[in-house]
Amino acid sequence: MNFDFSLQPNEAGTNSNAVTQVPPNGASQHQSPQPFGIIVPGYAVRTNFVPVDSSGMKFGLTLTCPGDIATPLASVHELVFFTLPNIPFPPNYGVLCYWQITAAVSQTPDLPPPSTGFELLGSIRPDRPSSVFHTGWSEHEQLLEVAQNNTPVTLTIGVSLEPLENLQNIAGSSVSASKLFVAQKIASDLFNFMQSFDTGTGGAGQMVVPNNIFERWFKRFEARFQRDPNFFLKSED
Repeated sequence: MNFDFSLQPNEAGTNSNAVTQVPPNGASQHQSPQPFGIIVPGYAVRTNFVPVDSSGMKFGLTLTCPGDIATPLASVHELVFFTLPNIPFPPNYGVLCYWQITAAVSQTPDLPPPSTGFELLGSIRPDRPSSVFHTGWSEHEQLLEVAQNNTPVTLTIGVSLEPLENLQNIAGSSVSASKLFVAQKIASDLFNFMQSFDTGTGGAGQMVVPNNIFERWFKRFEARFQRDPNFFLKSED
């Protein structure tokens, strides 16, 4: 997915559906609260999202690791995301929350630092203004490559207001794609294991393997999974 949550000059919004920040009683307009909050378990709540364009429909938050977050991101399994009180949603709109991990420095001269690109975390809506998002970072191959060897990274949380009719379709396709990716990796591991035992006597396009090949693969898979739950997601290069 390609989303631009890079910070832009804070211009006055022109979109009638933009988030309206309503200050608490007695507070002046410039003291109005930020629209969203996020919690990384073990750390203080963060509400310093800022608009990233003039539409008032996109917001961003950048955290450093190590720095703002000391824990390796692969060990962060959940995030809590919510809207703050006194922040009304535009009619018939919800919120999609995305993440991106970018290495702090490039490991290859003349190339930008590696990045995962933006991926969907989850969504909230007027009737459910908070949610616990499962990150899946411990199983994310590209994240593990970007953050390998404890490389310093930045975590960008992007927030986009979207019509409710789009929310379910976008969130559903992202979950399906993630499950398909994991299934493909497991199937590939099984195929490669079976291929290594092929006797070569089955002719073109056929594979002949021992009868207990699946049992042997599963025992091997379990043993490797106990040592490293992400082994089958890593590149085979």
